[in-house]
Amino acid sequence: MQAKDPTSLWNEACLWDEASLWNEATIHVEDVRRYVLHETEKWQSYQLPTSCFLYAFRGYARLSLAGREYVAQRFFLLHGGRGDALAITEVEHEFEFYLIFYKAAIPLSKADAIAGTPFQEVYGFSPEEPVPLLEWANQMEQKWQQPEALGRLHVKAIFYQFVHAHLLQKQLQEAQPETEKPTLVEQVMAYLDKHHAEQITLDSLAKQFHYSVRYLTRIFKMQTGYSPIDYLIKVRIQKAAERLQSTGATLQEIAASVGYADPFYFTRLFKKHTGMTPNQYQKRASTQRKGPYRPYDKTELSIAAQEIQRYIGENDSQQVFGGIMQVDRKTTQSMASALIVALSLLVSACAGTPNTAAPNGNVQAETPVTTDRTVTDALGHEMKVPSQPQRVIASYLEDHLIALGVKPVAQWSVKGNVVQQYLQKDLAGVPLIPHDLPPEVVMSYNPDLLIVDSAEMVAGDRYSQYAKITPTFAVGAEKNNDWRQELLTVGDVLNKKEEAKKVLADYEAKAKDAREQLKKAIGTQSAAALWVTGKAVFVVDEHLSSGDLLYKDLGLTIPEVVKEASKQNDANWKPLSTEKLAELNADHLFIVQGKGVNMDEMKKDPIWSQMPAVKNGHVYVFDDSSSWLYTGAIANSQMIDDVLKSVVK
Repeated sequence: MQAKDPTSLWNEACLWDEASLWNEATIHVEDVRRYVLHETEKWQSYQLPTSCFLYAFRGYARLSLAGREYVAQRFFLLHGGRGDALAITEVEHEFEFYLIFYKAAIPLSKADAIAGTPFQEVYGFSPEEPVPLLEWANQMEQKWQQPEALGRLHVKAIFYQFVHAHLLQKQLQEAQPETEKPTLVEQVMAYLDKHHAEQITLDSLAKQFHYSVRYLTRIFKMQTGYSPIDYLIKVRIQKAAERLQSTGATLQEIAASVGYADPFYFTRLFKKHTGMTPNQYQKRASTQRKGPYRPYDKTELSIAAQEIQRYIGENDSQQVFGGIMQVDRKTTQSMASALIVALSLLVSACAGTPNTAAPNGNVQAETPVTTDRTVTDALGHEMKVPSQPQRVIASYLEDHLIALGVKPVAQWSVKGNVVQQYLQKDLAGVPLIPHDLPPEVVMSYNPDLLIVDSAEMVAGDRYSQYAKITPTFAVGAEKNNDWRQELLTVGDVLNKKEEAKKVLADYEAKAKDAREQLKKAIGTQSAAALWVTGKAVFVVDEHLSSGDLLYKDLGLTIPEVVKEASKQNDANWKPLSTEKLAELNADHLFIVQGKGVNMDEMKKDPIWSQMPAVKNGHVYVFDDSSSWLYTGAIANSQMIDDVLKSVVK
């Protein structure tokens, strides 16, 4: 069928604009399908049986519809009418999309005034807000599997939402110059602004936009100065402040309206970022009716979360904070199993006196009774913990556990295979647990103590979920930002305060000895730690991670470029431009080499070859399985060994 000219359609429609036609039409959804085409597959010429939306959301392909050519890369919306020929070629990797078929009929009383309709129009564009469209397409496909009338009615309701959103975006696309189209970061900001009351994590956000967590976090922070979760907190506090000032809602209602089920946690977070409690803010605002009081607008008051993200790895993101993860289907079995075990234990306990006889008839010794200790975490939670915890989970705090002689029942991981490689000798055989600690997975390990390093890990009602499983202790930002204080805190919770002090004293003695050796060997020479990936170069902050080790513990001189970069944001590793890399006059370079990076080849580049450290052969390369991307008594001790072996001849 010959493609129709959109301009002529609108002229023929006279006073009836596109939205009016959709409003007047009787719509019947015919089918909703989801397809995945692989690299070797293609569609030559598929005739659409009805009007149809094609919504692509993953991969790359070249599309042809009714003779018009399009390139679909990730999110792309295509529309065609009955009889139009669709072709899909040049698929790269995998191309995933939905086809939503529908029929539309115009009432006879209106049909005479309309020679053409948008239901037969051919057009395609990349939506500026693609995620809502994807959510609705996904819901339609799922509900379509329920053939009963109620399910089909639900599909029709969602279809109207899909159409409404696509019309708004289509009009915006037509009216807006290409140069004004929003960037990825702007799209993410718009999504967080709109969905600030929902349960959001970095993983779920990255999944929505079909980017890796690491890339999304990096590009967002480079352009805004915030991590996505920090920005979400900023939006939530802003919205809460406005509602405290303009509504009579209760504290609990306002907290829930911005995504926090726990009003006590919300109060602490609000005070942290504004300097006052919600009640104090509300009272002050009521006395200043000339204008809203916005303490977070002051330059000296940052409302971004101050958690220091302590890890950034080649394969994944900085440590993930915030939000509530939805229960994944794959974990429901483990959750059910844990519930069955818990129920069995309860039944056994209610059955009367336990049977202490061993299988061979001998009487087993009773398990020694342990006394509980009362501790209070950084969020003010008072709890009883075992005096000698036996089944501990402390995700991303394993360095402290191993240093204190405690082997956890599960260890931190990302994507099921990224772990803290430098600890694996001591963590051999310890199973992995996702970094965001899904409650049902935590429960499956039957821990007697859970330690988390930040408040964001227990945001919303997450703490209450964990607390129902086991005593849950949050270290908090103040101590989380200083590994020494964090070690002492973990030692206190584990009833190993003296052991923690000894670990710290031994480390300080080792650092002092190394500092003296370095001073004799190289005097006051400067050094810098770089993390080199296939796409960018990062320099470590002078106060954090290996920067804290090099400059504070070992006394090496800080290059000016490092000082300047350290002012950028709170991340451990700061992106370094080519110009700044050329200005890095460090005497020694400690480089973490990412996967796929050949430092021998890179050092031949003019920018690298002119650097003092490269000229003098003072470049020391370590892969990302080393401890240079981490911090703690064990990580830092290994780095000291690396520095001495590299520099002191």
